[in-house]
Amino acid sequence: MSIMRLLVCLLIGFSLTACGDDSEQSSQKSSSNVTTQSQAAKAIMPSQGPSASSGAGGVSVTLLPENPTKSNCLRAIVQGTPGRSAIIWKLNGEVVSSGVSAGFCSDKLKRDDLVTVEVGTIDQGAKASVSIVNSPPRVVDISSTPAEIFAGVDISVVPVAEDVDGDSVDFSYQWLINGDANPLLVDATLPGNSFTKGDTIKVQIVPNDFYDDGPLYESYETYIPNAAPQITSQPPQAITSLDYRYQVVATDLDDTAFKFQLEEAPQGMTINEETGLIQWNLVEAAPGDHTIAIVVTDPDGAEAAQEYSLTLSPSGAN
Repeated sequence: MSIMRLLVCLLIGFSLTACGDDSEQSSQKSSSNVTTQSQAAKAIMPSQGPSASSGAGGVSVTLLPENPTKSNCLRAIVQGTPGRSAIIWKLNGEVVSSGVSAGFCSDKLKRDDLVTVEVGTIDQGAKASVSIVNSPPRVVDISSTPAEIFAGVDISVVPVAEDVDGDSVDFSYQWLINGDANPLLVDATLPGNSFTKGDTIKVQIVPNDFYDDGPLYESYETYIPNAAPQITSQPPQAITSLDYRYQVVATDLDDTAFKFQLEEAPQGMTINEETGLIQWNLVEAAPGDHTIAIVVTDPDGAEAAQEYSLTLSPSGAN
C-alpha cells in the first residue's frame, strides 16, 4: 500500500468502508454491528415471507394475514435490519400504536379500513399497508320442522348464521337424497313426496352476505323411518238396527295394506282382518255396557288403536 493511500485511511478514521487490505477487518466490524442490531430487532419478529412492500436500506415489511378481516390480529414480519426498532401502527392514516409491538389487534376495525405499519426510519426502514376485507358469514346451527319426519311430510329448515360485519345473510340450499344431489331440490323446504321410507336425507347450506359466500354447512344425515298407521274413521254414534256395522278406515304415509284386529269386543262381534269391517248381530246381544278395542297394524309392525263403548238397553236399543 502506498504512503499516500495509508494517510487517506488514517484521515477518515478507519471508516467501515473497506480500505485496501483492511477490507476483511472492516467486514468483521460491520458483521458485528448487524448482529447487535438484529438482537434489538427480535421484537419485530423477523421471518421469511412474501414481501408486501420495499423500503430503504434493504429493509422490507410484510403484514399478515394478507387478507385480514375485522376479527384478525395483524402481524408485522420484517426482513433486514431497520435503523431503529420502533414500530408505528396507523388506522386510516391516524397513529393508533407506537412502540416495539409487532402485533396489532383492535375491536374498532371494520371492513375497508386501511391498516399501515411503519418500521425503522426513512433511510433504513419500511412500511406496508393492508385493507380490512369482508368477513364471510357462516351457518352455526339449523332448526327443522316437523320434529318427526316421515315420507310424505314436508321438511323445512331454518339456518342460524353469524356475520362479524353485521351484514344481512341470504342462503342457498341443496338437498341430498341417499347421497345424491337433486338439482330441483334447492329450497328451504323439501317436499314430502321427494323421499320414501328407508331413504336418507341431508341438506347443504351456503350463506352469502352479498359480498362473499361463507363456508358450506352440511347437516347430519337423517334416516326416514316407517310411519305408523292412523285410524281416521269414527264409530257410529247410535244403533239404528239390529245389525251393527262399522267400517274402520286407516291411512298410512308409507303403506296401504293393513291387518285389522279386535283386542276387546262383546261376544259375537267380528272384524274382517283385511277390510276392517266390524259386524255384530244384536238379536242375541247381552244388554249393558260393552267396550270395543281395535288395533290396526302395518307391514312393518307399527300400530294404531281405537277404543270406544256401546251401551245396549234390554230392548236392544242404546
